[in-house]
Amino acid sequence: MKVVNVNIQDVLILFKQKNYVEAKRVFLEIIKNQQVEPRIYYIIYQIFQNLNELHEAEKYLIKFIEHDKKNHVACNNLANLYLKKKELKKAELSYLKAIDLKKDYLTAIVNIALYYEGIGNIAYAKEYYSKGIKISPKNLSIYFNLSKIDKKFISEEKIEFIEEVLKNHKLDELNTACGYFLLAKNEERKKRYDKEIDYLIIAHKHAFNNRKDFNALSTNYWLNFIPKNYNKFKYVSKNKYEKKMVNLNPIFIIGLPRSGSTIVESMISSGTEKVLNLGETNLVNWSLINTHQETLFNKKNNDLLIETSIFEKRLFSSLKNFNNFNSETKTFTEKSLENFFYIDLILKIFPNAKFIHTHRNTEDNIVAIFKSFLTNVSWTHSLEDIFIYVNHYLTIIDSYERKYPQKILSVPLEELTEKGEIISKKIYKFCSLEWSYKVLEFYKRKDLFSNTASNVQIRDKLQKYDYEKYKPYKVFLKKFSDKYKKINDA
Repeated sequence: MKVVNVNIQDVLILFKQKNYVEAKRVFLEIIKNQQVEPRIYYIIYQIFQNLNELHEAEKYLIKFIEHDKKNHVACNNLANLYLKKKELKKAELSYLKAIDLKKDYLTAIVNIALYYEGIGNIAYAKEYYSKGIKISPKNLSIYFNLSKIDKKFISEEKIEFIEEVLKNHKLDELNTACGYFLLAKNEERKKRYDKEIDYLIIAHKHAFNNRKDFNALSTNYWLNFIPKNYNKFKYVSKNKYEKKMVNLNPIFIIGLPRSGSTIVESMISSGTEKVLNLGETNLVNWSLINTHQETLFNKKNNDLLIETSIFEKRLFSSLKNFNNFNSETKTFTEKSLENFFYIDLILKIFPNAKFIHTHRNTEDNIVAIFKSFLTNVSWTHSLEDIFIYVNHYLTIIDSYERKYPQKILSVPLEELTEKGEIISKKIYKFCSLEWSYKVLEFYKRKDLFSNTASNVQIRDKLQKYDYEKYKPYKVFLKKFSDKYKKINDA
């Protein structure tokens, strides 16, 4: 077949407009009768990736790499796809290939360090983070990542270096945020909590500004729109769609970040029965916004009609992205914590769904969130926003626990860490799973991947809850907590 130089302006325009569905349609029409030049495969890979059709994205990215075998960026992107699909070994090999093609390719070096950190191979993670620092010695985000897995990494000498870099060098928002998070950690170590809070406030400001427009939209959605409308959705099914979800037994772990959810997720997937661990996919929220954007964000709409057949089709299509999700999959865990907003919707799609609500002392939880750098959670970057979100959460989860008492199991972190065997047996009974002592040995697993803030914590035995840890910070919460009745009651 003759190679032709296809005019892809229509595809490019649609791609830039983020009209990915139409861009996909136009591209597929083009290639029916023509063999396209290799660069176009890269564009269609991006289109399928934005549509969350990862198998197709992988196919076209591989086609591109076949024509450009030394493209280190494409190899790194292929690794990212594999990681998203939970094909861990393929991800590792593709990252290594990208680095082999370009020895100083910092993006892949950091990515594979994150990968090794995620599977608990701390020695390899340290090795690659250290390589990253040699290539980019003022990259404070790498310092921050390395400090999480090596408590002795940040010395007084490094603190002086970080202060000098922050003062005298022009950094982007991400690196500036990481620098101030490290300074805050240093103040915590010295028990200078006032100064720690000051640095955390600065760090979070820069973290928010790192993706300012997106974070502003996201924060408005989570603090204003969804809390006011979560119980106003009306569900209809205009088109028939085969109920492929009805026989599945998903376990949704819900609550706040830093509440023990990663531990519970790890326990559930560590028993004798096969339970697919999907992690934090955000697929319910993504599928809802993707299929009902006009309904959700059109201010002229009074009725929030959710067509469940369309939503279900998109959600099921996205679930099939995961390599181990197949016709035999019956039970899986999903840990997008914000799903407490969507319990009604989830039960429309998954009638057998169960929810495990992980929680802890509310003030401790607020402090733990504020002290963390949760890059993808927009509302965590100011104490005021955290209080607003937590107040909504307490109100909504309380109403759902009363509405669905047989569907939601409450798991306090304090009890889980002090009575691990008893509480884990309770969890397994609730999930209709067979318990074994392997559940308590989740930290020994070599195949457990986690990219959450708790990925280091789950590599060790359960540690008893520290009731004193956050006491020094309670005074800083006082001016906020008085405004929120639910938090005070909690």
